[in-house]
Amino acid sequence: MKPSNRREFLKRSTAAGVGLTTAGFSPRRIFARESSGFHRVVYRDLGSTGYKTTEIGLGSARIKDAALIEAAIDAGINYIDTSHIYMKGASEEAIGQVMKTKRDKVFLATKIRVLEGLEIEKMGKGYFSIKNAPQKIETSLKRLQTDHVDLLLLHLGSLLGIGQNISDEHNLEQVLSDDVLEIFDNARKKGQTRFVGVATHHVEVLDAISDSKFWDAALVTYNYFSSPEVFEAIKKTREAGIAVIGMKNLLNIHTRPWDKFKDIREDKTSKITPEQALIKFALENKYIDTTLLGISSFEELEDDLAIMGTKLTFDDRRLLRRYSERLKGYYCCGLSGCTGCRGKCPKGVEVNEINRCLGYAYGYDDIELAQENYQNLQSSNHVGMCADCDECMVKCVNGLNLTENIQKARILFT
Repeated sequence: MKPSNRREFLKRSTAAGVGLTTAGFSPRRIFARESSGFHRVVYRDLGSTGYKTTEIGLGSARIKDAALIEAAIDAGINYIDTSHIYMKGASEEAIGQVMKTKRDKVFLATKIRVLEGLEIEKMGKGYFSIKNAPQKIETSLKRLQTDHVDLLLLHLGSLLGIGQNISDEHNLEQVLSDDVLEIFDNARKKGQTRFVGVATHHVEVLDAISDSKFWDAALVTYNYFSSPEVFEAIKKTREAGIAVIGMKNLLNIHTRPWDKFKDIREDKTSKITPEQALIKFALENKYIDTTLLGISSFEELEDDLAIMGTKLTFDDRRLLRRYSERLKGYYCCGLSGCTGCRGKCPKGVEVNEINRCLGYAYGYDDIELAQENYQNLQSSNHVGMCADCDECMVKCVNGLNLTENIQKARILFT
């Protein structure tokens, strides 16, 4: 039986007792001692920062339970990620409750945006709303109950709420903007953060991060459906000495997979779930320093810890092939590097942005998170723009039924 609360979890897990350590530059696994519980703690060098972090990190976009965060740290996870906007600050506040006693046990990262979704429409192209950025940093530190974070990330990509029709240009401008760089440089000089980085869903931004010679880390989408271009961009970034944190490792598809693919999930010949295989696939990439997993329950925590330090086997790859075949027509590859639908809608709607929000509802089973992300979208990407269309005029190159997805979005978001 899997643990459903912290007490049951602790019965099956013993803290590894290994804190942060320093290291040189080399993407490789470093095994800590094996715990008396059910998993080993495995570390990788985090770019050129001099730190080693666990190859599985804790993403907190959906975490409100401080006990779960504490259990993850006690089990050995030492990379914790959050954002100023997650759950309107509730995520940082939950982590802050734990940081009062465990701040020295973790490499703590948070993110801020310098541009709000609605501000883009008001201000137009080429402007950045940075006047509130210093206050956002102060607010995040207060919520986290610490005087500094280890990594402060610039929140880019679709999380800004801007459509693909302008996002690449705005993203690149922000990464290289003197005004934006000054905000993060000042935070570093003030001791509010040790390192600075960029969180992006767009592979085009990685080159700018590497070329800037300013940023220390990149948080980027990487999963089984990522294109070779994504892999090469990650490789180039990591070889430049920049830490690479992989996110969206799981496939947040637009239907509940357990309703349609029970033959896969209940395969008695497989020792792991498709989700575990997907994480193992991401960890096979030696240029990924740590993976950021949106753990929201003790059950998920146990599953994720159980595969740390294990290798992707032939059976795992077979499971992934079978699973991915059954996902065709359900998973939007927009976050994995696909650009097939961008700029194709005559009304300017970027359907991949709507698909991303649907993924939170049907892939993560988190309607609140889906609605929060949808509200951050530029209004030109809202389903209201589709009111005059009975059938979506955009055709997905991977066979996704976009008309059906728009209908789902109408139900969820209007």
